[in-house]
Amino acid sequence: MKKLFSVIALILLMLTLSGCTVNWFDKHYDVPWFVIAVPVIIIFIVAHFYIMSATYVCPDCGANFKPKWYQISAYFHFMGKRLIRCPKCKKTNYCERK
Repeated sequence: MKKLFSVIALILLMLTLSGCTVNWFDKHYDVPWFVIAVPVIIIFIVAHFYIMSATYVCPDCGANFKPKWYQISAYFHFMGKRLIRCPKCKKTNYCERK
């Protein structure tokens, strides 16, 4: 969690050094950086907590488990199932979200 906040702080620091110009139907608007950055950051944080709150069920052994964040974000998913390695039986299967 500490690393997440340091990444967000670094992104905000970089954005303070730049301005945003929005082109909307051939008109140019100068927009403060936080008008764009804050909603995007909030969406990423909410998505992170929503994805991490999921419990998955292994189809082979029936074990319920919560995978690490990098397993959820990096592995393939298809129709509500993710290709995750079960920590109990050590097999990689498409596990269903509970």
